[in-house]
Amino acid sequence: MALTRQIRRSQYRILGLVGRGQFGRVYCAIHRKTGDLVAIKDLHKDRFPTHKFLRELRFLISLEHPSIVTCHALEHSTSGRQLVLDYCEGGTLRSLLESDTMLTVQEVLGFALDILAALECAHRQGIVHCDIKPENILMELSPGGWVARVSDLGIARLSQEATEADGGHTGSPAYMAPERFYNQHPPAADLYAVGVILYELLLGQRPFSGTPMELMVAHLNRHPIVPTQVPEPLGKVLRTALQKLLPKRYTTARDMRADLMAVYETYQTQGQLAEPACPKGLPEIDLAPDLVSVPLPHPTTIMGLVPLPHQNHLLVTCSQQRVWFYHWAQEGMATPHESQGFTLPAPVRAFLPTPQGGVLVTTESLHLLSMTHGLGCIAQGTDPHGVAVAPGGRWFATAAQAASNRMTVSIRHLTMSPGQGVKISAPRTANLPTQSGDALVTLMTPDDRHAVLVMHRGSRTVFYGVTRRGTYLGAISASVPIYNLVATSRPYRYLALEKTCPNAVLIVDLMPFRILRYRVNIAPRWLFETVVGYGLLSQDGDFALINDEGRVMNRMTGLPRPTAIVQRTPTQNLWSVNEGDRSRIYTVNLGDLASDILF
Repeated sequence: MALTRQIRRSQYRILGLVGRGQFGRVYCAIHRKTGDLVAIKDLHKDRFPTHKFLRELRFLISLEHPSIVTCHALEHSTSGRQLVLDYCEGGTLRSLLESDTMLTVQEVLGFALDILAALECAHRQGIVHCDIKPENILMELSPGGWVARVSDLGIARLSQEATEADGGHTGSPAYMAPERFYNQHPPAADLYAVGVILYELLLGQRPFSGTPMELMVAHLNRHPIVPTQVPEPLGKVLRTALQKLLPKRYTTARDMRADLMAVYETYQTQGQLAEPACPKGLPEIDLAPDLVSVPLPHPTTIMGLVPLPHQNHLLVTCSQQRVWFYHWAQEGMATPHESQGFTLPAPVRAFLPTPQGGVLVTTESLHLLSMTHGLGCIAQGTDPHGVAVAPGGRWFATAAQAASNRMTVSIRHLTMSPGQGVKISAPRTANLPTQSGDALVTLMTPDDRHAVLVMHRGSRTVFYGVTRRGTYLGAISASVPIYNLVATSRPYRYLALEKTCPNAVLIVDLMPFRILRYRVNIAPRWLFETVVGYGLLSQDGDFALINDEGRVMNRMTGLPRPTAIVQRTPTQNLWSVNEGDRSRIYTVNLGDLASDILF
C-alpha cells in the first residue's frame, strides 16, 4: 500500500463532521465505489515534521488488531494531510461515561481487556500511545453491548515529541502517569492511564481531580484511595496499575491483562458478571398526576393531526377500517362533537402527516387526505411498513419485493393545484441490492430529497439510500437489529429501539452516521421528542425523560397505556387509550411529566 498518493478527486465523499480533536477535525465519509464507511482525520498542516510523520505512519498502517482503530491510507489536500481510519459509529467511552447508562461488571472489565489487548499489540511493535483517555477509546456497537477500540495510536506520540521539542508536554493530566510530567513515556505510562480509566468505570470518578497543576501534584505525590467496596483481587489490579514508581507498576500490557482476566473469570464463576459495576444516582420515581381526558364513543388505534388556522387541529382517529374526524381547538376539546367519518376498504395501519393533510396507510392501499381536495386513493397493493411521504408532501415512496427477491423503492410525485384534481406521476423505481432472507423494517423520508429503506439482515440493520428521482445511492450497515424508528426535529436524527437490548433507546443520526445507545431502567415501547429531551414510555406506564447525553432527567410511574401517541406542540402530546369498545384521548403536557422543569 502506498503511504502517500497525489489525487485529483478523493475516493471518499464526506458525510459530515463527527468531532474535533487535538489533532484536527474528524469526518464520517463513505468510499465512492465500495460504500464502506470510514473516518477521515484532518491533521494540522504544520503540526508534524514530514520525515517523522512518514516514519510513524509506516508503523501505524502495520497495526492490525480488532481493538485498534486501523489506519488504511493517507491522503493529501490543500489543507494538509488526512488519515483514512476505521469508522466506529457508537461514540466514545467518554460519552458513555457521562450518560446514566448502567454498565455491568462484564462490560467494564471487557472494555479494559479490549484496551489492554490493543496496547499489547502496539507495545510489541514499539509504539506507545501517550494519550490513553476515554475520548480516545471509540465504541463499536455489538448486539446488546459494545467493543472498545483504541484510536490515535502513533499520532499521539508524534504530537508529544513535537510539543517536547518546544519545551512543553501534551496529554491529559487526569490520566498522565508521574513520569509523563518529566517528558518520559515508557509503555507502563499507558498502563497507568488504563488504571485511571478502570477506576473511573468502577467508581464513577477518577482517583484525582482538580486543576492541571493540582492533578500533576496528585499524580506525583498522592496515592489513590481504592474503596473497600472494590473486591480485593480487582483492587490489587488497580493499585498495581496506579503505582508511582515504574518498578512497582505493571511493566507490560500482557501482565496486566492476565491479572484482569483472572478477576474476570472469578466473577464469571461466582455468577456476578451481570451485576452493575457502578450504580448511578437517578431521580426519584414520581407518581403520575391526574391527566385531562376526553371520551370517544369508539376505540382508537391510530391517530393523526392536521393543522388548521389559529393553532387549531383536525384530529384523525382510526380503528380497523373506520376513520373519524374531530375539531381540536387550541384550548383542547371539552366534549366530543358529533364526528364525521368514513370507512376504508382495509384496516388502517398508519397516518402519515403532510402540510396539506395526510396519507392514510391501510394494509392494501394509500389514501390521500387533503383539506382542499378531499380524500382519494393514490396507490394500491402496498406494504404498510414500506410507505413514506416526503416532509413537504410533494412525493411519496413505496417499497415492494421484486421477482428476484430483491427490494425496489418507487417514487411518485404529487401535484395538487387549486381547482384541479391530484395528479400522480409515473413511478421512478430503484432496484436495491438486498439479499434473500432480508426483512423489511420501515421506509423513511429524512428530507425532501431522499428516502431510506431499512432492512434487517440477521442481527444487523441495513439502511439503503434512494433519491427522489429513483437513483440508488448506497447502503450503510449497523451491527444491531434496530426497529421502531421515530423522526425528531433535528435533521436526520431518529429515536429507535433495539431487539437485543430491550432496556435501551438508540439515538440514530443518518448524516453523519452515528448510533448512541443509552440504557434505562424501563423497557421503552413508545418514543417521542420534547423541547428538553426524549420521552420513553413502557407498556406498563413507566416513563423516563432523558437528554441528548443520556442523562435521566425525570422518572414516573402509573401513566396510561396508550395505543397511539401524536405530538400537538413541542410541549404537548395526545395519547389514545382504549377502554373496551370506546377510547379516551389524554392531553399530556410536558409539565405533567416533569413538573420540576421550568419553561
